[in-house]
Amino acid sequence: MTETIQSSGLWHVTLVERDLVKQAGLNQDDFEQDFGFFKYRGRAVIISHRFNDHLVVSMEAKEDRDMKTLIDGFSKVVNYQPFCKYSLMPKKENNHPPLPTYEWDKINPDERYKELTSKKTVSSLIRL
Repeated sequence: MTETIQSSGLWHVTLVERDLVKQAGLNQDDFEQDFGFFKYRGRAVIISHRFNDHLVVSMEAKEDRDMKTLIDGFSKVVNYQPFCKYSLMPKKENNHPPLPTYEWDKINPDERYKELTSKKTVSSLIRL
């Protein structure tokens, strides 16, 4: 399995959703598109992606079975597992809750993990 990438090199949210349904077997009815991101089971999902290199997925609310299903789906599509998880801390003035976040890094997860340990916006970092 592999991501469906546009000729521009982007993995558009429409293609992400389609890949998660077709390749990972997630239910189409669980997705809702919004401008620049999508919702999975009513919760916003934000991704950052570099093909065959790096993927970051954050999802609104606390970790639960739905998030695990989504993370497993992404792993099936990109063909490698996340190397860490953490809470992405919002700016204090935003008053938003932390975002559970997972990262995949195919090239250099050790260096990325080291980088994450010094970020003030990262809390509860766990190596998987």
